[in-house]
Amino acid sequence: MSTPFVPGLSLCAQFYTEIVRPLLSTHFPGVKHAAALIGSGSEVLGFDDEISVDHHWGPRVMIFIDDKDQPCTEQVEQMLAQRLPYEFRGYPTNFTAPDPLDNGVQLLQLVTRGPVNHRVTLHTVHGFFAEYLGFDLEQPLEPADWLTFPEQRLRTITGGAIYHDDVGLGQVCARFAYYPDDVWLYLLAAAWARIGQEEHLMGRAGMVGDEVGSA
Repeated sequence: MSTPFVPGLSLCAQFYTEIVRPLLSTHFPGVKHAAALIGSGSEVLGFDDEISVDHHWGPRVMIFIDDKDQPCTEQVEQMLAQRLPYEFRGYPTNFTAPDPLDNGVQLLQLVTRGPVNHRVTLHTVHGFFAEYLGFDLEQPLEPADWLTFPEQRLRTITGGAIYHDDVGLGQVCARFAYYPDDVWLYLLAAAWARIGQEEHLMGRAGMVGDEVGSA
């Protein structure tokens, strides 16, 4: 694609601010929301580049609404499908359907008529964290929770970007900002214990002439 590359966090911020937010304000003025890019995707942590454009990447944003507004989800999605522009900053806003033979990957696909199969996804805050972390936000965070959360998922919740917040998404994300001291010390000790279990093997590798293994 000849369109100049724009990092996803920046592209999606512009897409939300210039296109999605005005549409929400016009058609659903009473629905409070947050807009963000967290969770999966290389762009969430700023790791995307020109190669990333070839799959699951493009103008998108995650919209979080209150639980009480969840019944309007389908209406919002349909409104956006009908009113989003077909392109933004030179990139299609339309995506292919998820490929069941390739882990549900979606590709940018330009269309010039009909509804847009967009990636403006709607969530509730509680629903997202229940699905992404398997955690009920109504419960206190216990050491067992911290030790079973995938570190990468914690990183992609506290990284990324929140572009707008009327529903307290930022406060929820802040709960996962970093491990409590006692949990962090345990994880640190566990990591050093694993290193210690391998330490003697470097010498053994050198004894049998394995210079790579002993380096």
